[in-house]
Amino acid sequence: MMNFRYHLVSLIAVFVALSIGVILGSGPLQSRISGALADKNAASSVADAQALAQAQALASAEAAGLDAIASNKLDGTLSGMKVTTIGLPGATAEDITTVSDRLSAAGAEVIGHVSLTDNFDNAGMSQYRETLSSPLSSHMSNLPSSASGEAIISFGIVAVLTTTGSETDLVKEILTDDSTPIMSIATDPAGATEAIVVVGPRASATVLAQNSADSSQSGVVERAPQAWLGLAQAVTSVPKSAVIVADASTDSSMGQVLRTQGAQVTSIDSPGTTLSAISAVISLKDASATARAYGVQNGATAVIPELP
Repeated sequence: MMNFRYHLVSLIAVFVALSIGVILGSGPLQSRISGALADKNAASSVADAQALAQAQALASAEAAGLDAIASNKLDGTLSGMKVTTIGLPGATAEDITTVSDRLSAAGAEVIGHVSLTDNFDNAGMSQYRETLSSPLSSHMSNLPSSASGEAIISFGIVAVLTTTGSETDLVKEILTDDSTPIMSIATDPAGATEAIVVVGPRASATVLAQNSADSSQSGVVERAPQAWLGLAQAVTSVPKSAVIVADASTDSSMGQVLRTQGAQVTSIDSPGTTLSAISAVISLKDASATARAYGVQNGATAVIPELP
């Protein structure tokens, strides 16, 4: 039988081993392990940074080449066309300016710009928009019988951009009311708009109405796809043409919703890219109330419209 001394020696040996492990782990061994991991992570970070820089350089070169080809082909193709741009919630001023510059280079006159506020497609404001559509419709003529409350809001926006008169002034006052504005006017086209280009955000951080529980937990604003569909219906009523540049990377993104729902409008995906800006210019020449889908994301039927 093992005696007490043997048990005591065994316990001491265990505690000594634990102590050595703790000392090494918090001291020189930890430094060596951390150093090795740091070296590995640093090397990986450098490689990732180099790969990203190369990809960005290649993308810039391809964009410049596409821009040069398009500039020669598109010069004067939109000569004299009076265009207004509409910025959706989340769209950047840079992306809207890029599209405006391309339009101007093709000969178009960019005479107006308006921005739609979060009240335009926030699902939490759906009832407000439905209520607002009634007084709006009383000041508008030629509304299609199929226009929903959401569509009436968008037809009101288009009326402000394409018509003048006392009734239009009332519609403008309602839509830009300081307390709960639907839109803000940066440059007023004074009713002279002939064509419209809608520009959306680069990525659709949106959640459709049926996912309201998830959206409230994530903090993402819940969006109303019916507002998008109403806008698609309304913008094609302009005198000449209209296109919508919107993200189509996910099922809940605006561009993809328009495409899957069969909206009769020209949709161009990948906002913020040279490709989308050029496609908007090419498409605008003959964009009617017909479903066309250009780009590289979900539902696109061609990368770019046929060059003139």
